[in-house]
Amino acid sequence: MDKRCYRKVNVLLRVVFPVFIMSLLGAGCASYTTQTQKVSQSWNMGNFQAAAIQITQEADKRGNSKDAIIWRLEQGAVLRAAERFEESNQAFDKAEELVNKYEEAAKMSVSREALATVTNLTASPYEGFAYDKIMMNTYKALNYLQMGDSEKARVEFNRAFQRQHNAVHINTKRIEKAIEEGKKQNYNVDLAKVNRDGKFKSQFDNYYGDLEQFKAYAVYVNPLTVYLDGLYYMTHATGGSDLERSRKSFERVLGMIGENKYIRQDMETLQQAVNGKPISATTYVFFETGQSPEREQIRIDLPLFIITPGVPYVGAAFPKLKYRTDYISALNVSHDGKTEAPLLLSNMDAVVAREFKNELPTIITKTLIASAIKAGATYGTYAGATNGGRKNAGAGLAVLIAGAIYQVAMNQADLRTWTTLPKEFQFCRIPTPADRKIELDPPYLGRKTPVVIDEGVVNVVWVKSVNRKIPLSVTQFKLKDEVKTIASPETVTACQHIPQTDIPKPEQVTQQPESLTSGAETQHEASEPQAQPTQKNEAITPALENQPETSMPSQ
Repeated sequence: MDKRCYRKVNVLLRVVFPVFIMSLLGAGCASYTTQTQKVSQSWNMGNFQAAAIQITQEADKRGNSKDAIIWRLEQGAVLRAAERFEESNQAFDKAEELVNKYEEAAKMSVSREALATVTNLTASPYEGFAYDKIMMNTYKALNYLQMGDSEKARVEFNRAFQRQHNAVHINTKRIEKAIEEGKKQNYNVDLAKVNRDGKFKSQFDNYYGDLEQFKAYAVYVNPLTVYLDGLYYMTHATGGSDLERSRKSFERVLGMIGENKYIRQDMETLQQAVNGKPISATTYVFFETGQSPEREQIRIDLPLFIITPGVPYVGAAFPKLKYRTDYISALNVSHDGKTEAPLLLSNMDAVVAREFKNELPTIITKTLIASAIKAGATYGTYAGATNGGRKNAGAGLAVLIAGAIYQVAMNQADLRTWTTLPKEFQFCRIPTPADRKIELDPPYLGRKTPVVIDEGVVNVVWVKSVNRKIPLSVTQFKLKDEVKTIASPETVTACQHIPQTDIPKPEQVTQQPESLTSGAETQHEASEPQAQPTQKNEAITPALENQPETSMPSQ
C-alpha cells in the first residue's frame, strides 16, 4: 500500500468510521423501545383499549420468539388496565407456561449461552426476572378476585409466594453458569481483578451510584404481594392456619416497609376474627401510580487484558435503569367529612433496582466473556493479517474495521424489561361510609373523582394512574360478601399467640439503603429483619462471593 492510500485509510478510520459506529450503536439501543413505541403512545394517553388491541397484535406475532415472555407480560398488564380480566389472565397464562418451561430446565443450554457470547446478550431468550414472575401471579390473583373467583385467586397467591421462595435458589445459579461457560471457552473471569481496576470502577460508580437511593426490601420479595396475601387469608380464612398465614404476612410487610397504621388496624381486625367477632364493613383503596423504570444503554470500558493478553480495554454496552418521574405521587380519599391519604406500600423502582443490582455481576461476567471472544478473535486475525510488515498494513486495517463493526453491532445491552408495571403501590383502609360514597382527589390537579362503593362487607377500590395528564381509572371488587365469624376451637388454638406482643414494634424495624456489597443476608421467621449498613458503591463484590442476598422465609 502506498503512502497516499495509507493516509486515506487513516482519514476513513478517524472521521467516517466513528460516525458509522455510533449510528450502529444508536440503532441497537432503540430496538426494544422502538418495538413498543406504538403501544406506549396509547398507554401514555390513557387509551387502554387501543393499547390492548395493539399489544395483543404484537404479542401474538411474537408468541414463539425469544421475546415471547416479555410481550405476554406487557399484554397481560395492558388488558388488565382495560378491564379485560379474563383475557389478561390468558396472556399471563401463556407467559407462565414459558416461565415454567425455563425454570424446569435444570441446566441452561450451552448452545444458547455460546450464541450469546459470540453475538450479544439479547440473543438469549427473555426468561423473566423474579419480580416479573411474582407480579404475574399477583395480577392473576387480582384478576380472579375481580371476576369473583376467590378459589383461583388463592391458587395464584400460593404461586406468588412460592415464586418469592424459589427466586433465591434460581438466581444463585446464574453467575455460576456464566462463569462455567467462560471456563468451557477458556475465558476465566477474575471479577476481583476487574473490581480493583480503577478505570472500570470509576465508570461503574458513576453510572450505578443511583442504585443506593432506595430503602432496601428483602431481595426477590414484593411488599404488595405479601400484603395482599395477608389480606386475602384474613378475609377468606377457613380455619386457624389461614389466619396464622395472614398474621405472618402482615408482620413481614411491617418488617419490610416499617411502621404503618393501616396494617396495625389489620392486625386488630385479625385479632377480632380470632376472638369470634365478624369483620366490620371496611373499604380498601389501592393506588397504582406511574410507570416502572425503562432501560437505556451505556458504555463502560472493560479491562479485557485481565483475560485476553494483548487487548487492553474494550468498550462494552451495559443496561442502566432510567426512572420515570411523570406520576401522581399522592391521593386524598375523602369520606364522611374526613380525609385519608394512602401510604406507600411498594416502591417498584426499589423492587426493580434491588434485583437489577443483584444481576449486575452476572451481566458483567457474561459481557466480559462475550467481549473477550470477539476482541480476541479480531486481535488474532489482525496479527495474522499484518504478519509480513508494511505490505499487509491495508489488510490489517480492513480486519480492524470489520472487527470493530462486528463488535459494536453485536455488543448490545439487553434493554428488555416489563415497562407497563407501575412506579408505586399505595393503599389506605377506611370504615365503609353509610352512604357508600367516597371522593378521590389527586392534590393540586383539580380533578376529583366520586366513587360509589359496591355492596359488600370488605371492598377494594383499585385506582390506576399512568401519569399526571390522564384521568384516574377506577375499578372495584369484593373481598368479603357477607358477615360471618370464622373463629372455632381450632382457630383460637392455632392463633392464640396473635396478641400485640408478637408483632414487631416500630423501633425494631430498621430501614437503611443497602449497597452492592452488603453480601448474603438471611431472615428467619423467629427474628426481625435487619438492614445492613450502607457501603457506598462497592461495585460488584457480591459476585465475587457468588452469594446473592437472600431473605425469604418459608411459610
